[in-house]
Amino acid sequence: MTSQAELHALAVKVGEISGQMRELIHQQNNMAQKIDGMTERQFTAPTGAELDELKRRVSLLEAEKNRSDGAKGVFAALMKSPVAAWAAAIVAAIYGAIKGGFLK
Repeated sequence: MTSQAELHALAVKVGEISGQMRELIHQQNNMAQKIDGMTERQFTAPTGAELDELKRRVSLLEAEKNRSDGAKGVFAALMKSPVAAWAAAIVAAIYGAIKGGFLK
């Protein structure tokens, strides 16, 4: 017959093996989830033709934005210019003077 100490040692070893087995099952499940995610991502990934179409669309949008920014940039520069402000003030003063009867 085995002694009480030997039975206890055997129970501890069985517990360790059970814990290790549970950990291996968790690792296998985690790896399966990672592989499933990679497979799903591969199937939903854009193809080469779709990437080319997206690149073409992005370049068209960038060109349109650059044209728009260029037009707005010139107008904004004119509006911020002190020379343009003085010229507008002079034109407004002359117009007011003509309408008011000070200039004929």
